[in-house]
Amino acid sequence: MAGHAETVALDLKEIRADVYLNSWTEACGTTVSHVEDYANAQVYANLSVDGTLYNFVGTITELADIPVADSALGSDKAERNTEIVLTAMRELFAEKVLTAADGHVAEPYAQRRPQMPDGLEALYSAAPGLRGFSWDLQRTAAQGDLVFTHSIVRGWAPGPVVIVDIFRLESGRIVQHWDVVQDLVPAGSTAGGRPWREISTSPPATRGAQR
Repeated sequence: MAGHAETVALDLKEIRADVYLNSWTEACGTTVSHVEDYANAQVYANLSVDGTLYNFVGTITELADIPVADSALGSDKAERNTEIVLTAMRELFAEKVLTAADGHVAEPYAQRRPQMPDGLEALYSAAPGLRGFSWDLQRTAAQGDLVFTHSIVRGWAPGPVVIVDIFRLESGRIVQHWDVVQDLVPAGSTAGGRPWREISTSPPATRGAQR
């Protein structure tokens, strides 16, 4: 049997917690309504085709075996997680909103930087003391629950440094952080004579963000 696909406008209403009424009309005139009971993993479907009503009962199954990176949901999640990280960095370090991390970081917050202890208090203690601090974001990447940022940072060390920050998120909040730091060395002082930016194969996603 040949497959069929079309785009329809859904009319979704919440009946109660975890139970929804979902209905739509297809191009051929067929009307469909679902009662979707996620609490009991059941769906009740009614179809009206040429004046005849059909009733079906089905089971809602979570497709946990589909790799997140291969689905549209995975792409949306990576984009959402990246935005959470960038917002948290901007608000805490550039705008100096000392309560900003409350909405973006969850305890217990595991800090893998050897010089900093775990927890939100360490972040709140570090931010106000930074002078002339800037975070020049060059590129980002995301994989699963991880977000990577590659940036030039000034005001964190005696001289400018290049930092790769790695954040792990759970339920839309940062719960873990690692970083890798190296001095920003002029091209003429490197063994290969290359500036560090040459590793880029695409334009930077954002520039000039500060923290």
